[in-house]
Amino acid sequence: MTNKTKGFIEAMISSCTFGMIPLFSMPCLASGMDTVSVITHRYGLACLAMLVITLCQGQNLKISFSDAWRIFVLAIFNNLGAFTLIYGYQFMDSGAATTIQFSYPVFTCIIMMMFFHEKLTLRTAIAIVLAVVGVACLSGYEPGGQCSAWGVFIELMAGLTYAIYLVLVPMLKVRKIESSKLTFYVFLFSTLQLVSVSPFSGGLVTASSPMIFINLLLLGLIPTAVSNFTLIMGLKQIGSTLTSILGALEPLTAMLIGVFVFKEKFTVVIALGFVAIIVSVLLLILQKSEQEEAVE
Repeated sequence: MTNKTKGFIEAMISSCTFGMIPLFSMPCLASGMDTVSVITHRYGLACLAMLVITLCQGQNLKISFSDAWRIFVLAIFNNLGAFTLIYGYQFMDSGAATTIQFSYPVFTCIIMMMFFHEKLTLRTAIAIVLAVVGVACLSGYEPGGQCSAWGVFIELMAGLTYAIYLVLVPMLKVRKIESSKLTFYVFLFSTLQLVSVSPFSGGLVTASSPMIFINLLLLGLIPTAVSNFTLIMGLKQIGSTLTSILGALEPLTAMLIGVFVFKEKFTVVIALGFVAIIVSVLLLILQKSEQEEAVE
């Protein structure tokens, strides 16, 4: 098997496993756990997994104070993105919710245009229009739909906060930190932040049964630790463009899980919304790739 083939497989595993967040989080929410408790367990368990991976790679865990506060800021937006994504599942179908959150590249472009004076190209304009159409189609204006305006708003906030996270990574100059080590510290600070705010949400709720604990364990391992680790490996083998394109498997996985596991609605309008957002994101990814090639 060639390195490129391995890279494709790793990138596909990353996006598909990330799309499994609803599969493991929704049973926990249904059991009575609040969103803060769910994502605290998610990042706490993922932190332990990434610690093992980082140590097995022989890395030194030491970081400077300047790196620590930068990672602390990243963890804030990481938590906001995770919280809004999972919290939104209570107000709309998980497949549609994950697809709306996947529009974060559109938010990234808007942020770069508003604050960093990037030019609005025709392709970017088309992508933004497609994203708006896609969100409208997924917003539930159809008989039998279970979506709500509040749910759509929350998932848009999930996309926005993740976009801010992506913009901050190069701005805060943490790219020099090895990827798995950076991921470990983001998870660590995310967990500490969540524990510190948990008293304001009623305190941390633990698993009410062995099956719920298994779901929490799998949530921390598969769509968090495994997805992030295979993402790093895929990026090294096939680069950011192809890895980003294969990221479209994330909302597809979530949509399939929603339909076949949770019996969520899948109509022609929802399908059109899904396709519109995927095409919108792919347009932006390909445009970014062409711009990077032109600079080189």
